[in-house]
Amino acid sequence: MSSSGRSVALLRGINVGPTTKVPMALLHTLFADSGATEVTTVLNSGNVVFSGTVDAAALARRVATETGVSTSILVIDAARFRRIAAAFPFPGDESRLTVTFMAEVPAAVSIPIQLGSEQIRIGTEAVYQSIPDGISKTRLRPAFWRQFGREATARNLRTVTKLLALLD
Repeated sequence: MSSSGRSVALLRGINVGPTTKVPMALLHTLFADSGATEVTTVLNSGNVVFSGTVDAAALARRVATETGVSTSILVIDAARFRRIAAAFPFPGDESRLTVTFMAEVPAAVSIPIQLGSEQIRIGTEAVYQSIPDGISKTRLRPAFWRQFGREATARNLRTVTKLLALLD
């Protein structure tokens, strides 16, 4: 469940290939039908800003039923989303800086030693990454990200900035 008030919902793994298509108009409708108000979808990658309370697990099941796309939905209240964004530690091109959101950062995380020009910081509420060569050339392999659970989902800082603007 999300708390009442403004929140951000991040859907993991939708619209990243031909078999994961979820129309934003449908997503808007599903959130509204679930009791959310002031629903706004952002970009075509599973970002929703809304007011009210929703059941994320039930919404994920509805997305799967309506589209055949399996996803998880992470709901973050406005205050936590702002804290996570404000803690971003790296300067640079917002399209090459990412925040990985999750319900909870594990106590022990194994970080690879050889990252080249890439930088990573494990925060108290998120994982922050600078990828100067672009996401397609990241040195962090899927095994690294599996430490954080299925609901972990990343957004570049440009998208985070757009979501912040909608929370206000």
